[in-house]
Amino acid sequence: MAGQESAREAIQAMFELYANDLYRYVRLTLGGHEAMDVVQEVFLRAFRSWDTFRHDANEKTWLFTIARNYIFDLLRKKRTETNFLQNYDPPFAKDETATVETFIVLEQALTHLKKTYRHVFVLRHVENLTVQETAQVLGWSESKVRTTDHRAIGQLRKLLDPGAKEVLIHGETRPGHH
Repeated sequence: MAGQESAREAIQAMFELYANDLYRYVRLTLGGHEAMDVVQEVFLRAFRSWDTFRHDANEKTWLFTIARNYIFDLLRKKRTETNFLQNYDPPFAKDETATVETFIVLEQALTHLKKTYRHVFVLRHVENLTVQETAQVLGWSESKVRTTDHRAIGQLRKLLDPGAKEVLIHGETRPGHH
């Protein structure tokens, strides 16, 4: 019983530290309408597998790996990826100086990235994980993370080009735009 109590306390502490980060990751990779359920399931799975957790490992990386695996399980069951823009709500922003439009455009641009690009971009640039931590979460080499991150940024730059930005905001091109 004491072991279970210490696991509960440890998971509670991790929840307080990382729940918001996990929520943001899930919301930006899967979609907002399921994010809270996924976060709850991640912490439930963490509690159940507490005995297998290597306590010298990074807790945040461990939780993000559980989240990634659970998201893949969900997508496999559905056989199609959830539409990211369904039930759209803008995320809470870390940068208070940016405009709401900036975040809407960025979030919409993320939906146009390949799933692998989106995962890497969110982990590296929204959650601020290191290349090494991102590689651990995704089960990739650090080199693959760097390459995918570079390609994701390049793709986002193309999507955020002023002409493309109009498509992201309005869903169609205006005369004179491609």
